[in-house]
Amino acid sequence: MIVSLAPLLDILGEPGTRYLIPVFQRVYAWDQMQCSQLWDDTLRAAEQGKTHFAGTIISRPEADGVHASGCSKALRQASLIDGQQRLTTVMLMLIALRDQWREEGAADQAAQVEERYLHAAPGVLRLTSSEADVPTLAHLIDGDELPPGEEPSRFLKENHRFFKEKLASASVGADAVLAGLRALRVVLVKLEEEDRPQQVFESLNAKGRPLSTIDLLRNVLLVRYGQEEQERLFDIHWSPIDEAFQRFGAEQDIYLDAALHAWLSKNAPDINAGKRSDLYQAFKIHVAQSASLSLEELLASISAECLAFAVDPDTPEARKHLDWVVDKPEGLISQRKLFGD
Repeated sequence: MIVSLAPLLDILGEPGTRYLIPVFQRVYAWDQMQCSQLWDDTLRAAEQGKTHFAGTIISRPEADGVHASGCSKALRQASLIDGQQRLTTVMLMLIALRDQWREEGAADQAAQVEERYLHAAPGVLRLTSSEADVPTLAHLIDGDELPPGEEPSRFLKENHRFFKEKLASASVGADAVLAGLRALRVVLVKLEEEDRPQQVFESLNAKGRPLSTIDLLRNVLLVRYGQEEQERLFDIHWSPIDEAFQRFGAEQDIYLDAALHAWLSKNAPDINAGKRSDLYQAFKIHVAQSASLSLEELLASISAECLAFAVDPDTPEARKHLDWVVDKPEGLISQRKLFGD
């Protein structure tokens, strides 16, 4: 592991490098509150002329590069184990800056942002999003049409609009905003082959939106694979889970944790998760103790249990696990039954 303090824009604009979002990462999810904080930090850095600490970026080099037309060398590829939300938000701010300069007729400044920070090579985006976000990011950067019937990613669209409005009403110019971005510093953790990405990820991922059990579990099960194998396993075993549980809306994480608890109860009855917050650690213990079971078999088993749970979450067995997630006392007598009509 190589750890250094580095300018955030130097990382994003590293020549010949393309950043990949691993499939185990959640979609882009920063909201306006977090964007507002980043905007304020950027302006403060610009006004004070001082560097400002902006969190941690964890990356891991990928073995295979990518060839782009017009490039004599293959682009290096690095997976973002942590920092997707931050780097994506900075890109949205840079897109807004580019758009502002285009509107002002400052073609040179717009082109510099475009070439250094938004693209790794002509036609190759500097940062790939999660699969659900790719069309919207490509639309914002290159003007690509969204696929027929595809809704734009809500947070990408709203946060891009937020930064455009901030730039239009700001008391400082676009040049000052870019100077503020250049003053942002992050701890850059470059993982090496012998490092264990999930341990680093868990210990450093204290800022930002809390991760759910399913986010963390995806990490520990998929992070050890290369990008191509991650995508294969995600498409076969994990994508169906995401699709099946969307029907539960805002309660999706509750139902997912109940399904995971049901799986753990059947497959690792000796490991007791006392409460919901213990669920992920219980899974880690089981994975560590199941050396003879391949991770693909484990993924297939978890996927099957979750899909069955999603089909019929109203069985007595399913309700038992839902009650465990929400910490409902066992044998609770309803008020109606206790007091009568």
